[in-house]
Amino acid sequence: MKGLSLSIPRGKITVIIGFSGAGKSVLLKHILGLIKPDSGSITVLGHDIAQLGEKALNDLRTRFGMLFQSAALFDDLTAIENVMFPIQEFRRSWPKGKIEQTAGERLKVVGLGAEHFDKYPSELSGGMRKRVGLARALALEPEIILYDEPTTGLDPIITEMVDDLIVETHKRRAGMTTVIISHDLDAAFKMGDYVAMLDAGAIRLFGPPQDFFKSDDPFIKRFVAKVREQGK
Repeated sequence: MKGLSLSIPRGKITVIIGFSGAGKSVLLKHILGLIKPDSGSITVLGHDIAQLGEKALNDLRTRFGMLFQSAALFDDLTAIENVMFPIQEFRRSWPKGKIEQTAGERLKVVGLGAEHFDKYPSELSGGMRKRVGLARALALEPEIILYDEPTTGLDPIITEMVDDLIVETHKRRAGMTTVIISHDLDAAFKMGDYVAMLDAGAIRLFGPPQDFFKSDDPFIKRFVAKVREQGK
């Protein structure tokens, strides 16, 4: 990062795009507090996370949800057990019945039927694994949900399903802030209320999608041209 300045609007979908090596994943790790900045500050939900101790940072992370590229499910846990995992970890006073009920509700919200709850990740399709990963990300009713390249390696049909699921999930949860790291330019402009373009560790342009189509910046124009090519 090189003097990066970005304010992500609360309650909106913000998509962060950029060429490979632009710093998208590094930015995400800073937001999560996995990397601390050499200078400056990162304020999340009113807290400068670079100044937080380990316990305070872990407590703050319970207000986040995270969907990883490959869903990152535990192979030896069933779908419902994967979703129960963070609830068991951070809601230890809850009885097992309430934990299981809550996990089941999260799975139903993302469109996974009860007949799949006791299946292991290896028994689920790629799209189903994404649904389980999203249900787990929603397990603690987060205020912010982060997606790291959610459609990487998926075929076009499942990619469209995941994109629709992200938007539907955001609409269902009033006030939730959604941040997506994406390589899919077409989806970024369709899903995002705001788009942030990273270039060499700095924000090249931040604004609603239409700002990108109006830009005279040659670099931005190349990106927009690629989006138009994808849409043909």
